[in-house]
Amino acid sequence: MRLKLGHLNMLARFVAAAAASAPHALVVPLPLTLLVTRRYRREELLKKLHMMVLWAKNVRRYVLGIKLEVTGQENLPRPDSRGMMFVSNHQSYVDIPVLMEALDTVAFLSKDLVAYLPFIGMHAYAGGTIFIKRGSKESRRKALEKTLRMCKESTAVVVFPEGTRSADGQLRQEIRTGSIEAAHEQGLSIIPVGLDGTYRVVPKTMDRVVTGEQVAVEVGAPLHPKDFRDSSEFAKAVWARVNELHLRCRARIS
Repeated sequence: MRLKLGHLNMLARFVAAAAASAPHALVVPLPLTLLVTRRYRREELLKKLHMMVLWAKNVRRYVLGIKLEVTGQENLPRPDSRGMMFVSNHQSYVDIPVLMEALDTVAFLSKDLVAYLPFIGMHAYAGGTIFIKRGSKESRRKALEKTLRMCKESTAVVVFPEGTRSADGQLRQEIRTGSIEAAHEQGLSIIPVGLDGTYRVVPKTMDRVVTGEQVAVEVGAPLHPKDFRDSSEFAKAVWARVNELHLRCRARIS
């Protein structure tokens, strides 16, 4: 079923539906828990306390009607583990709730627009999301520092090296390798993630929402920096693995 909407109307509709789907997350006032907890230590606690992953699952299932298939979840880090980063391809804004559910995480490296979304922005921040202002080198530098610290001290952050959503679902071969190379230098292991199908739900043009689509996610085994000679080799290996996982996802839902 296709719903043709204007950009602002579609965004307002999605935010309203998403917020309405998760009254359980409002049982404890989020600003209160933010006041009594500390950044880089509280993320797993707040994720559970405010049932953020359940919120994402409700959005995926009841708002968007996505049929989700996830494989490789045995490769996910334990809640108490540190020193890991997720790297995934990026097809749609819908990647966020889908990966929240598939990876059991709320932490993303995201553009700062998300921070201003009602309900969503505050919960994203609480779960460990790092916001970056596009076009600002200083913001990018600080965001990378915070991302590395979050991965080392608290929870694994999902990074999209493509920097933008894919219009046709295909991976970009030219990516921003800075976060992956920095992870190598900091001794962080990377868990590669491939996904496919979300670009059909909300495409890059954002001119429609297509419900009831099939989406696949596959989580790969961690790649460890000590197994590679340098950061450049590490970045190439990570992206090659993401590409492989993406193609496997595409084959499963085609």
